[in-house]
Amino acid sequence: MATNATTWFYKEPEKGRPYFISERVTHTFWANRLSDVYFTCTHAESPYKVEGVWQGIKVELEWEVGKHFVLRSDKADEGLIAVCAEVLGFKPTVTYTDGDGNSITEWFTKAADGKERLKVLQGNPAYKNVRRKS
Repeated sequence: MATNATTWFYKEPEKGRPYFISERVTHTFWANRLSDVYFTCTHAESPYKVEGVWQGIKVELEWEVGKHFVLRSDKADEGLIAVCAEVLGFKPTVTYTDGDGNSITEWFTKAADGKERLKVLQGNPAYKNVRRKS
């Protein structure tokens, strides 16, 4: 299955069909050198969610089609962030640590949405190490 982010991030994936979403996302990451991960769809409508484990790191991806993409992991890894940026075709907007110690990186297709999100994160003491990425 030849696939990329245009089949699930930039247009609506197969809503309500978790197997197809899992396959599309997994194959996209395999094609971008993240070959030792398999994603399982845990929410098959917007916001879509998939989960997997990569090199012992728990990974969750969540997105709203064409708007917002979130990478959550239990350990920060710049290589994982770089692959997500490559898959999406643009740099992340913000990265931070949540109250549970999870590393979170977010991408926004509209700069204004990213700026607003950054303000929200900076104003909440539950989030640590808030940094603008792009």
